[in-house]
Amino acid sequence: MASQVHSERRREDERLITGAGHYVDDIRLPAGRPAPLHLAVVRSLYAHAAINGINLEAARALPGVVAAFTGEELASGLPTIAAVPAPGLKAPERRPLAVERARYVGDPLAVVLAESRAIAADALDLVEVDYTPLPAVADPEAALAPDAPLLYEQFGSNVAIRTQASGGDVEAAFAQAEHTVTLRLVNQRLAPASLEPRACLFDFDPATGQLAAWLSSQAVYRARETLATFLGIDRSRVHVQNAEVGGGFGSKTNFPGEEIIAAALAVRLGRPVKWIESRSENLQTQMQGRGQINQVEAAFQSDGRLLGLRVKTVADLGGFLFGISAMIASGGTTSLLSGAYTLGAFEHQVVGVFTNKVPTAPYRGAGRPEAAYIIERVMDRVAQEVRLDPAEVRRRNFIAPDAFPYRAVTGLNYDSGNYPGLLEEALKLCDYQGWRAKQRERRAKGEAPLLGIGLATFVETTGGSFPGPVQEAATVRVRPDGTVLVQSGVSTTGQGHMSTFARIAADVFGLPAERVEVRLNDSALPAFSFGTFGSRVAQVGGSAVLLAAQAAREKTMQVAAHTLEAAPADLELADGQVQVRGVPSRVVALGDLARLVEEQPTLIERESPNPANGAPIEGLAAWRDFASTGPAISAGAHIAIVEVDAETGEVRVLQYVAVDDCGRVLHHTLAEGQIHGGLAQGIGQALYEEARYDDNGQPLSGTLLDYALPTAQQLPGFTTGLLETPSPLNPLGAKGVGEAGTIGAPPAIVNAVLDALAPLGVTSVDMPLRAERVWAAIQEAGHHAAQPE
Repeated sequence: MASQVHSERRREDERLITGAGHYVDDIRLPAGRPAPLHLAVVRSLYAHAAINGINLEAARALPGVVAAFTGEELASGLPTIAAVPAPGLKAPERRPLAVERARYVGDPLAVVLAESRAIAADALDLVEVDYTPLPAVADPEAALAPDAPLLYEQFGSNVAIRTQASGGDVEAAFAQAEHTVTLRLVNQRLAPASLEPRACLFDFDPATGQLAAWLSSQAVYRARETLATFLGIDRSRVHVQNAEVGGGFGSKTNFPGEEIIAAALAVRLGRPVKWIESRSENLQTQMQGRGQINQVEAAFQSDGRLLGLRVKTVADLGGFLFGISAMIASGGTTSLLSGAYTLGAFEHQVVGVFTNKVPTAPYRGAGRPEAAYIIERVMDRVAQEVRLDPAEVRRRNFIAPDAFPYRAVTGLNYDSGNYPGLLEEALKLCDYQGWRAKQRERRAKGEAPLLGIGLATFVETTGGSFPGPVQEAATVRVRPDGTVLVQSGVSTTGQGHMSTFARIAADVFGLPAERVEVRLNDSALPAFSFGTFGSRVAQVGGSAVLLAAQAAREKTMQVAAHTLEAAPADLELADGQVQVRGVPSRVVALGDLARLVEEQPTLIERESPNPANGAPIEGLAAWRDFASTGPAISAGAHIAIVEVDAETGEVRVLQYVAVDDCGRVLHHTLAEGQIHGGLAQGIGQALYEEARYDDNGQPLSGTLLDYALPTAQQLPGFTTGLLETPSPLNPLGAKGVGEAGTIGAPPAIVNAVLDALAPLGVTSVDMPLRAERVWAAIQEAGHHAAQPE
């Protein structure tokens, strides 16, 4: 497919900015259906406690309360929530609600159903829980101690999994190295903090056995399978639709429990059930991201060439295992440890640890930001040790543009890239040499504030899945009115998929994008999707749309050839019509061809039923699926310019430049929007955000007063650039870019701050770089400098 630049306005936005969009809480059920019951959740006040009993009688007696249940009362009818299996994984049994023991503050213990949300909230205050508090452990390193409180006595320790991976000769790399450095790096826990918290509405019709669901989800087809499995309902009787989705960032890919309970009670009671998570619940109990501590050793030469890495990682898994949470560090982080560089050898040991905190799960980047943080902090330390410019050290270690396809020492295959080109473009856009000159001038004069320049050149896997490849499927149809309908299984959460898919189909049919309708977010569509995560939709879901559109176009031309009595090779398609080349009078409109096929279905070969719902593909349409043979490797070079006030520790970002390679760019406006959104979250991690707990597992960041999200005023203007190295792994040549900002920004910002503080002797500060933390690092460095040798 030829590269074309498109930047039309997003078609998704009009209904939202005019108030016509409907989130889950806005959904109104059809006439004749009863009003939904409102679900509220009783949550543990303790990080670790035995549940001796739960008294729901007072809550049940409150007028307007319809029912109330403990986790134990609901446990027998529902299967356990499973983690993805892995060798050596110790996976405890977990029910949708906790039974017998609570293992983190906010652990769901019981539920109340009432006629209104206010009554349900009042009923929670009447629930009496008999706790026996138990010792808790919140620090993952402390959880490894032999005498640490155990979350699961049957395992004999808090270790959920140990893994080790290596490549190349690590011992030889360190033996021949002229220099080594060690770093302790922390990727703190983060709350996804979507604008819209979790939300669901379920309506079960006992007469038909049909379950209708409206969700705020990243994966409606997966939600359908989960509901069918847990409720024992055939998936053909489960219809899942997404309402508008106010953000997900990985946290809305699976159901951790509450949604399953709401659906089960809708079936049990024969009444619709709605659950809208509160903001405090969201910050305290929704799955969190990151939570890694890395001990890093790097071996390198005096010319800045990196030889080897040894990394030991402690991954904080929280109170139970959920999906792939135990595999993020051992999979996503390990595979990308070499970054954009020709690393010769590595070793990565991972210990996944249970703690009395909310579980961790994939959050925008899912292992990739952690890997980039490790290698990019290492590259700056190498530059500092050998007294080379950080840009020059990266140049000396890059994988060469002519080396692709390239197999890294970690075993990951890199499909395409141009890492020197990315860096040079970023250096040019930010006037790197000019900033370095200003920095030298300020330092010579002793001027404040301190100026710092930070680089990060990173790679990321996109378009694959974790732990293996999965397909997307779409149907493209020519309609009797001459328009084209795209039906995709994608669950869009604001990225602009409708605009992208419309453009792909429009290019195939030679139509204006306005004449293409796109339908998503509905498990009843003749399509399929594994989910919207991992920067995969444009290249995998978009390729399915492309293939379906091309197949529908081919059928269109076959019918036109029959109608116009001409060979398909003599026909051309433009402006919604098929014409015999060079004969303007012999023409037929797309709509006429669609009607003709409806009247005479035998004019085209009938496609077999699609696997999504078993229904045949009728009319002038085609169903196609696509699964990539492996992940495409996106990349970026980001540069941050910061000022640091040495008197207060305050950090101010003056400029941020991001040059990204996401393969063939399908829609420049959408690509830049994704980069901007990711940068806001990445800068948020670097400077502001942290899900904090005290030693007893009590959350200290359970409100937006305590969990600091960056505002527009705290973010700089972004300068962005796009470099294209098309991927050979999909017909669009596309790669993902949705998570680039969360990967590149943390090391770029931290490297910039440490560059500013280098004259003061500060070599390490853990994220987030809050003013008091930076100030303390400056004071500590000054104290050490003042000590006599």
